[in-house]
Amino acid sequence: MKTDSDQRIAKKIIQFVDLKCKRILEVGCGNGRISSLLAPIAEQLNAIDPDKLRIAEAKARDVDVVFDVGSGENLDFPDNVFDVIIFTLSLHHQDSKQALKEAKRVLKEGGLVLVIEPVVEGEIEKLFSLLINEDQAKLDAQKAIIESGLRIDKSQHFTAKWTFDNIADLQKSPFDYYDMRFDIEVAERILGQVGEKASRHPIVIDDLMIIQLMST
Repeated sequence: MKTDSDQRIAKKIIQFVDLKCKRILEVGCGNGRISSLLAPIAEQLNAIDPDKLRIAEAKARDVDVVFDVGSGENLDFPDNVFDVIIFTLSLHHQDSKQALKEAKRVLKEGGLVLVIEPVVEGEIEKLFSLLINEDQAKLDAQKAIIESGLRIDKSQHFTAKWTFDNIADLQKSPFDYYDMRFDIEVAERILGQVGEKASRHPIVIDDLMIIQLMST
């Protein structure tokens, strides 16, 4: 399996907001995949994730990013310090209301919040939900955005591609992604979810996301 998701996300971030001469915070950086793509452009990039192991992997990338273990719900930064705060597929993984409240607190006057989230109607999202269903959390994140008091200045759907070599790759990869034991019954449901695309070589599944640029 391979995907251009990280590259597509980074490209969209760069299209939506000027990162030059800005102090930026990425919330939910994981192992730093997207952070490393933004690092050459950003003036100063801090990136946090609650997972210690992922932060250790991020630090091993040896890029110009300050990686730290941290929670978006309780940011360890003073008020009014960041020009841009980016949630990279992470808002729905936490208390989204509290995370946006904290983002507003540490945001400078005139600063921007950029959120990238998966969309429940997307093909890859429906497929992966057969293993772990995060649909309600994703919907709650969108509700939190609407109720946050932030103004949505720009919003756009976009897609990335997940490419699988064959049916075996298609059925096995979601379990590897979540580090879960293979389940033949769920694997058959994955095949049914993909439908006629499963007969193609390679098998290409769309990843539907939404990017939202917000200001106070």
